[in-house]
Amino acid sequence: MSLHDEQRLSEGARNLFAPVRTFSWNLVSTRATQFPYFDEILARPAWKGHKILDFGGNVGTFLESAGDNIDHEDYWCIDLNRAVIEQGRRLYPRAHFIHFNRYSPQYNPHGVRHQHIPNCDGTKFDFILGFSVFTHVDQTEMLELVRSLRRMWAPGGVLAFTFLDPQFDRSLSNPSMPRGSNVLFNLGPRRSAKVLKGARWFVLLDNQIYIEPGDALCHQMRKGKPLESFCSFFTADYMKSLFPGATIHAPVQREWQHCCVLRNDQR
Repeated sequence: MSLHDEQRLSEGARNLFAPVRTFSWNLVSTRATQFPYFDEILARPAWKGHKILDFGGNVGTFLESAGDNIDHEDYWCIDLNRAVIEQGRRLYPRAHFIHFNRYSPQYNPHGVRHQHIPNCDGTKFDFILGFSVFTHVDQTEMLELVRSLRRMWAPGGVLAFTFLDPQFDRSLSNPSMPRGSNVLFNLGPRRSAKVLKGARWFVLLDNQIYIEPGDALCHQMRKGKPLESFCSFFTADYMKSLFPGATIHAPVQREWQHCCVLRNDQR
């Protein structure tokens, strides 16, 4: 973990993960924009009195940014990493933190393949949220997990999750960024490849690009390198084709992730 993680994790949680400072990305989320992001995307819904599932919610920083808008007793967080779940329980003792022991080379290299999402004692959720979760799985696993999450929503419930569109100009949501700042630009000379520009989705795996790889890179079908860096990208049009009933929202709150919103019309 990074030095920053070492300082944020309690001793009990720190001992549950890899040796200190053995990888570059942060294990413990410091992002405090999840609540304002989803609050704006979902048009300021009434949060209080509704059940919320934060899928891949790390240590529960959603609660930090939500303030008094959320009742902690109505908040569930599911995450692959046992260390951040333990830390979340210490930070927010009235909320529910559940370890999802599914295999992920990046976040849970000792997990179990094809593990089902915990059912949270049968709780049905009004809001199921995933911020920067499906950005770390391939298309096959994303579709499987979304199907499972839809079985957990309440009548009239909402499932909203973010994704990365490689063609999005980040300066549109964050004016401090120079114009033309998109994922393709950051890939350097490789961005000029015609096949990459036309790709509906691709994976960046330890700095190697895999264009529309099918299920060849699915975590549940391959053995990855422990703590590898895995990031997936989908164009907004392609995401809409995968979820025809969804609405696709451009980034807000100076973020650069789009949001796919699915609604359970059954009431």
